[in-house]
Amino acid sequence: CEKPNSEYFYKLVKGKESEKEGGMRCEICIADRLKTTRDFAIKNEFDYFTTTLSISPHKSSQFINETGIKLSPKYLPADFKKNDGFKKSIELCKFYNIYRQTYCGCSFSFTI
Repeated sequence: CEKPNSEYFYKLVKGKESEKEGGMRCEICIADRLKTTRDFAIKNEFDYFTTTLSISPHKSSQFINETGIKLSPKYLPADFKKNDGFKKSIELCKFYNIYRQTYCGCSFSFTI
């Protein structure tokens, strides 16, 4: 999804608006984002690519990695949640005073 809240995105997930976080709507979006990332990696002659989305406790690392592998042999599977990765990422952001977005980026996952 080039822009998660764009008209393109809303068309892509039409009918899935009420899906819970991590459901089919997320899978559609993640697959589309991985395709966009793959295309960027190819265009820029990157050796490999991956995504940080697997750190979210709301996203399926298995789905993300299976999708990435299907899209390209240059995808590096990862599960950044492993070994307390989510917790460590929060601690590192606090330590280094790094802004941490509290949602994946689409308006359906945004909560105050």
